[in-house]
Formats: sequence, structure tokens, C-alpha cells
Amino acid sequence: MLTPRLVVTMINPETGRPRPTELDVLPEPLTAAEHGLMVGSPPPVGRRVHHGNWLAWPHIRWALTHMDELRASGRISRGDGPATGLATASPAGTGLDLDGLSIDDGDGGRWTLDEMLHGTYTDAFLVLHRGRVVLERYSNAMGPSTRHAMFSMTKTVTGVLAMLAIHDGVMGLDDPLTDHVPELAQTAFAPVTVGQALDMTDGIRFVEDYSDNQSDIMRYGRAMAFTPTPPDWDGPNGIQEAILGFTERATEPGEVFLYKSVTTDVLAWAVSRATGQRWIDGVSERIWGPMGAAEDAAVSLDNLGIPVSSGGMSCTLRDLARFGRMLSRSGRVGEGADERQALPAAVADDLAAGGEPYPGSGGGYATREGWTFHRHCWNMQRVMGAFMPMGVHGQRLFCHPEKDLVIAKFGSHPVTGNVYTDVSHESLYRQLLERC
Repeated sequence: MLTPRLVVTMINPETGRPRPTELDVLPEPLTAAEHGLMVGSPPPVGRRVHHGNWLAWPHIRWALTHMDELRASGRISRGDGPATGLATASPAGTGLDLDGLSIDDGDGGRWTLDEMLHGTYTDAFLVLHRGRVVLERYSNAMGPSTRHAMFSMTKTVTGVLAMLAIHDGVMGLDDPLTDHVPELAQTAFAPVTVGQALDMTDGIRFVEDYSDNQSDIMRYGRAMAFTPTPPDWDGPNGIQEAILGFTERATEPGEVFLYKSVTTDVLAWAVSRATGQRWIDGVSERIWGPMGAAEDAAVSLDNLGIPVSSGGMSCTLRDLARFGRMLSRSGRVGEGADERQALPAAVADDLAAGGEPYPGSGGGYATREGWTFHRHCWNMQRVMGAFMPMGVHGQRLFCHPEKDLVIAKFGSHPVTGNVYTDVSHESLYRQLLERC
């Protein structure tokens, strides 16, 4: 089993560059304003957030709500239709009481809800029960119309887009990826099917280790322009060129799950080829518009204008909750006379159902025993009856179809991996489920 480590990206005082650093204790959860970030015209050098330091602590506390200002980005239009309503109700009105929660802090103590939100560096938090907002909180200068980085919750959006292409008949689960992207023929993705990519059982060798600056994911981040390339960079330029450089395999296709961001971008490439539509336009026209988003979303682009479909989206908290509830209600949105089918039920239900757990299907973490990664979404159907899109640094969207409960959370946690706070979040979710 893998053990979570307290690794935080800090600025190296000698080089001025970010580097993963193992700490003994977490930094105090001060806000961007309390750190004095981006204050002044111009801000002092040590308090300026830019493309070269945005993932470092404490700069990340400002960066995740200002992604459009840090890199080139594309607009994901909500379209011209009405927004799906989210009524505000008292807990008593939905049967969900939030008083007196006692949440495991993961270190032998207990937290109140307010303490848990503060201690996990929460920027925004929303509890949606039976389609009504029970609790909505914002901090760190975030508000209802502020877009926040979703990171790998973007993967679930890409998974839905792929499932829509399959539902439309332009792709098949058993199609080799090379049917749609022949350029993959000389890569490790050559024998991989669409279905194997959707569940990340592709078997290519790719190390997603954020604590090692030279790991595959860290080098891939430079190729996709998430982080700057150093002066001596001899690696690929752009997502697709980087993909073509992965030629080694770890296992045979379909054998085991291993989480890797590059697979999502390969899947997005195949979907765009199969549909003849840009990823941005597909998300807008097939997902964001039909679900009744209230605000446009955005996505970071690489140096060649390709969207970072594995982790580049930003959206508002309420639109994130709308996305989760649509998936957990068989693709339906709205209430009463306004209820409509926004996604095909087969697509939403397949994602929500999850796969069959097996040793290692939870990524090798003790906190995720019995989980699966199904259709590009973390799934705890066999453990808790739920599924949960997640993104690094504290992005979580807990969806429980039977209880009609959605819990949306944005954060700017200094530790990259969400497994570091799995215990606290599971404690919260189980108590809320018991109270529904």
C-alpha cells in the first residue's frame, strides 16, 4: 500500500524555482490576502504570482481562482439557454441536519465542520440535497461567480465526452485508439482500446509522482505548458508531441488500473478525431450548455492551443454541483415541469455504476480499498454507493444518487495528492449520508 507523504511545492531560495519539499507540518492555512499576494501595482517580487510559481505555496492560494491570468485559456460557453435553478433551503427543508458534526481530522483528533473546512484549505463548499442548497460557503476571496481550477475533475468531463461519442456510434469501447489516431501506432498506446483508456487500464509506463521533479507527470506538465520549460529543455513541445514520446509499457492492456494523466489527453485526441469537433466545442455543446450552467467555464491550453483535457478546466462552484447532480440523476436536470434529459441516461448511469473492485483498483492506497476508476471517474459504489470526480490540491465532487446528495468542494491545499485528506472527507461524507 502507498503511504501519503507531506510533500509541498516550495520556492527554492537558491534558485528561485519551485521544488517538491517534504515538511514536518503543514503551513498555516492563511488566505492569499493574508499572505499579501498580488497586492500593489506592481506587487512586490516576492508576492507576485506568475506562470513560474503558481503551483508553489503560498502562491497557489491566489492562483487557482485566477487561472485565466496565468496561461492562455479557451472559453467553454454555457450557450444561450436558461440556467438550471438551484433553490436555497434550510436543512430542515431537505431532511439534512448539519449541526454537531464531528469529523475525523486524520491525526487522532476531531474537527467541527468549520474547522475541517479551514484545516483542509477550502476555498468553496456546497451541500446540495434533493436539488436544494443546504449550505454554501466561500473563503479566500472566492465568490459565487468566481471560477476555480478543477484540475483532474476535468478528466470526468473528458470521460463523459467520450461516452457521448460512443453513444452516438462514432466510437466503440473496443475500438483500438489507433483507429482514430493513427499517429499512435509507434507508441505504447498502439494496442490500447478506447474502453481500456476510459478505465486507465492501458498499461503504459507513466509515473504520476508529484514529489519528484523528474517524474513523467512533472516533465509532461512542462510539455503541456502547465509549468515553464527550463532554458536547457530538450523535451516535447505540446501535449500531442509528448504523447508520441511514450513508447514503453508496464503491463499488458486491460490487466490493471494505474492512474496517469496522459491517458486522458490521448482519449480526448481520439474523441476529437472521431467526432470532428474540438474538445472545447464538444464540452460546450454536449455537456455545459445542456446541463444549464449559469456561467462559462474555461480550460488551459498548451503552447499549440490544445486544451489540457486531463486537468485544465475552471468553473464556478454552483456549476460544479450542477454537473455532479446531472450525472447522479441519470442525466436529468431541473425540477417538476422544468425537468429535462440533458445527457443520455445510458451515459450517466454507466459512469455512476462503477466497475468491479479488485486488488489495486483503488490506486494502491489503503483509504481507497474497494474503489474503482471507472469511465474516468473515481467510484465508491461498492463501498459507499457513490462516485466522486477529484482533482489535486483539494477538488472533490461527492455524488450519491440514492440519497440525491452532492457535495462540491474547491480547495488550495498545499499537498498535491488528495489521498492525504481522504480520511477526513470520508468521515464527513458518511455522517452526512447517515443524516439524509
